[in-house]
Amino acid sequence: MIYSLNEAYFVRPLEEGDVHGSYPRWFQDQEVCRYNSHGKFFHPEDYFRDYVAACAQERRIVWAVCHREDGHVGNVSLQDIATIDHTAEFAILLGDRRHWGKGLGFLAGRALFTHGFDKLDLARIHCSTAATNLGMRKLALRLGMTLEGTRRQHLFLEGSRVDVVEYGVLREEFRERVV
Repeated sequence: MIYSLNEAYFVRPLEEGDVHGSYPRWFQDQEVCRYNSHGKFFHPEDYFRDYVAACAQERRIVWAVCHREDGHVGNVSLQDIATIDHTAEFAILLGDRRHWGKGLGFLAGRALFTHGFDKLDLARIHCSTAATNLGMRKLALRLGMTLEGTRRQHLFLEGSRVDVVEYGVLREEFRERVV
């Protein structure tokens, strides 16, 4: 399964071969991991191999975001998929900084949300991020999400306490606002 995002980018399922590329190194880049917990503890290659294998077993979809020339440049995922509630959490990591600021998060997110709503029958997709993560906040809004709440001083980030903001979008809202 491959979804074309445009002439330069596509998404496909994360696969074991990705562990042998640049993928594990993204988690050592503190700028890439600035707003997530991945950069706090370093992991051996086995950790990533186990993660990729677990994706097929657990309630999550992880797609590799790929550039036709540069290969695997990031991941988008729906995780904690609740089959009874028909909800999932959205996450994204663009590990190759050369591809930041090109609208790639929106293209990959829109494809993943469409898949989640149309193929998985999700009713709601949500995400959370540090209040200081302006890029993710803009992406959430561009994907049709609504600011739903704040967890005050929830994170310890770069030496201080930071709020976490919560976003969500219902299937109908996504179709009206984005598709």
